[in-house]
Amino acid sequence: MSQQPYSGIRVVELGVSVAAGTCGRLLADLGATVYVVEPRTANTQGKWADRISATAGKHSLLADPGNASDVQALVQLIRACEVVVLSSDLDGDGWPESWLGAIAECPIVCDITSFGRSGPLAGQSKDEAELQALSGIMDTTGLPDGEATPLGVPVIAMSAGLYAAGAIAVALSVYRRHGVGQSIEIALFDVAISTLTTFMTAHYSGRVPQRLGNGHGMAVPWNAYPASDGWILICTTNDAQWRRIARCIGPAVEGVERYVELRSRLTHREEIDTLVRDWTSKQPIDALEARLSAEGIPCGRIVCIHDLPSEPNLRLRRSLYSVPNPLTDEAVWVSNAIFRFLGEPPVTSAVPKRDSARTQLSTLVPRIPRTREHGEIPSKALPGLRVVEIGQLTTAPLAARHLATFGADVIKVEPPEGESARAWAPLRGGVSHFFVASNGEKRSVALDLRSEADRSYLCELLKDADVLVENMKPGALAKLGLGYERLRELNPRLVYCGISGFGLESVYPGRAAVDTVIQAMSGMMDATQSEGMPVKTGISSADILGGQAGFLAIVAALARRDEIGRGCAIDISMQDVGAWATQHRWNRAAAPTSKVPTQVANVAEACMHAQTQSRSLIVTCRDTLGQQWEVLASPMRLARTPPQIGGLIGAPSREHIAWHTRQAYSVANGENDEI
Repeated sequence: MSQQPYSGIRVVELGVSVAAGTCGRLLADLGATVYVVEPRTANTQGKWADRISATAGKHSLLADPGNASDVQALVQLIRACEVVVLSSDLDGDGWPESWLGAIAECPIVCDITSFGRSGPLAGQSKDEAELQALSGIMDTTGLPDGEATPLGVPVIAMSAGLYAAGAIAVALSVYRRHGVGQSIEIALFDVAISTLTTFMTAHYSGRVPQRLGNGHGMAVPWNAYPASDGWILICTTNDAQWRRIARCIGPAVEGVERYVELRSRLTHREEIDTLVRDWTSKQPIDALEARLSAEGIPCGRIVCIHDLPSEPNLRLRRSLYSVPNPLTDEAVWVSNAIFRFLGEPPVTSAVPKRDSARTQLSTLVPRIPRTREHGEIPSKALPGLRVVEIGQLTTAPLAARHLATFGADVIKVEPPEGESARAWAPLRGGVSHFFVASNGEKRSVALDLRSEADRSYLCELLKDADVLVENMKPGALAKLGLGYERLRELNPRLVYCGISGFGLESVYPGRAAVDTVIQAMSGMMDATQSEGMPVKTGISSADILGGQAGFLAIVAALARRDEIGRGCAIDISMQDVGAWATQHRWNRAAAPTSKVPTQVANVAEACMHAQTQSRSLIVTCRDTLGQQWEVLASPMRLARTPPQIGGLIGAPSREHIAWHTRQAYSVANGENDEI
């Protein structure tokens, strides 16, 4: 970016966990100067199993707690930085008091651990596979008749890194406005439980969630089907898409009454999968992709990890690129930033030499002393922030929900019939539990954006909004006369975030995509195999990571807006994010092995686990009609401005949708941030 959000922020990354390394890189991609502390002796623990991913985009400082010069150097560095990232369940043994004292004085300290500071498992450390097993994630992954399957991508660690960076971004917002810092706690177990949205809702409806291979518990057809020359993922999310695919298949399915509605198709899953399989097996992948894409049906082939650099869309977007490894002089692959700011070139990063930061220490100026534990601040981190969401299913709704938990007023725009996820089973009182759990803390309005009157209503909302986040097909808003140029005319301060399968700049313009298709086309499915067959993760990994990326980018863009006085457009490609999640496999001669732990918990056991209960990771709330719902708590724990889970969404209504009279959220002009 011409002026990056965190260009004045300095970060010390001490944590040895993969999540800590991921957090540091994300902050570096947003402009922060990140100093990663490396051990002088060889170490393959945690992130150091892959130094390329652990250090790209950062400055290296070698520091040994037994070396007096190193101890002094690190204390000097910490006293010049605003943020420290660590993983206390893996770090800290043998650290000198001067290090601990300097950390305690740092404004923002983010501690990423396996279980956090409370609960019966507090203080213990578990690796990725053990956490996947304990949280129920592993039990949801694999073929229906097969064994629980370890995920080949460290999804929990990557998700925790995104949440850590997002929580730090929120804390920096508070710090900039009020001069008060705070501590942050991210527990990988909390993060893992937060991914169980579809399975948690099934559990609380009395169902026993089952492994579905590449299927989906709430949609049919949704699976990997054989083509004449490989495998293709085909996914439908609503009845309209089913009617279009039925026309492609022909009389065997078109118009068959028991297939017309989703609720009925769910009971005929195997029957429908067989009919679709018979149709696809006679055609090549290229022809199937072309036909289905033309009909707006999400579909895609399985891309191998070693083919990611040549995948057409990733190559166009330069999502990964080659740089020299300074330790060996060989070329290695690194990821580009997973958020793109339109009109500005992407910032590429190199891999640093060891101890590259040593010469910088003499020029570092200590930060201005500020308190971390005292001072008057609002109870909410983002009070007065106004967000319009045009979202469905997971990505945009997840990003907007996180903004809402930190105090934003979120208006969810739905079509007149309501978002399709409102009909997803299991239902309670005729309403989808998944929909409610995904859209808490929001208000909703029904608009037909094909209607000029309703588009005008939306424009009025946007004129006074801070953020617009959407996950429509790229170009859909522009066709409605609401492309970014028009949005900027309506509101120059608007931060617009579009989250899509393949990005706004894409070789697949307008192509529909869902989580499973993105897992297939980003290498995630290739990394996770069950009995020799690529399978998706049971949880919606690509959707969840994409929504998290949107949340982080929005908070960062708001920080930049407060500095320069204008908004921007953010482009999030789920394929970029999915490929980014596989980066720990790019430069290894062989894939790391993950054994199935002896004890694999199912979803019910994970939901009822003492650690889940002790940390209130699943809470009961009421909607606007008084109905009780179980929802997932936020895994971001900020000491001073924690996220708050409150009232839940009701039916779409134009009543009470007008913004409250307020003073602007922005502090660029010294305005009050309260509504």
